[in-house]
Amino acid sequence: MRGMKGKILAAALIWGALSCTGCGSEAKKEPEMQEEIAEEMPEETASGMEGNIEVAKDLPDREISMPDYLKENTDPAEDGEEEPLHLSGEEQAQEARKIADHIKESIDQVLTDKDYYPNITGISVNPECTEFNVTLSGRETSLYENVLPLSLCIVGDKFQLYQGKSEDELMTVVNYIDGNTGEIFVTTNSEDIE
Repeated sequence: MRGMKGKILAAALIWGALSCTGCGSEAKKEPEMQEEIAEEMPEETASGMEGNIEVAKDLPDREISMPDYLKENTDPAEDGEEEPLHLSGEEQAQEARKIADHIKESIDQVLTDKDYYPNITGISVNPECTEFNVTLSGRETSLYENVLPLSLCIVGDKFQLYQGKSEDELMTVVNYIDGNTGEIFVTTNSEDIE
């Protein structure tokens, strides 16, 4: 039990770090300046997430029980059972859209942040958000690149939960691919973090 809470806390810290990766002076510039900067960027540095995440719209109303590892604000002192959320299909779709937008923004930040993620050259995701393929310039990884799969598994599972899957059906796989050989050299899945 204690190990799981430690993993949850670590996951929350990692996701917070991933979310703040793009924070800084760039975000404070005027909107016109940001557009000019984007236009001036060479094409090879204007990278982005490959693939599109599809959000189902016609979902039935249902109760959702959020697994502990997906909760953002987990207090180890709280051991009580939490009531399931009753969400309409539209509310589930809204939550899934927010997560999909957050995933895209975070991946775009990772791809442009060569200080923390120097070896990542591409990230693709499938429409159901069940698989991420992360291409690296080789097999060497930085500290942030080592913990990125954990964050991707968490957001992938959370997206799937709001798209109709039950807690026991959630599964996100993250493959690290050597860009020189095309070989998958590390695979992580969300069962590894539960």
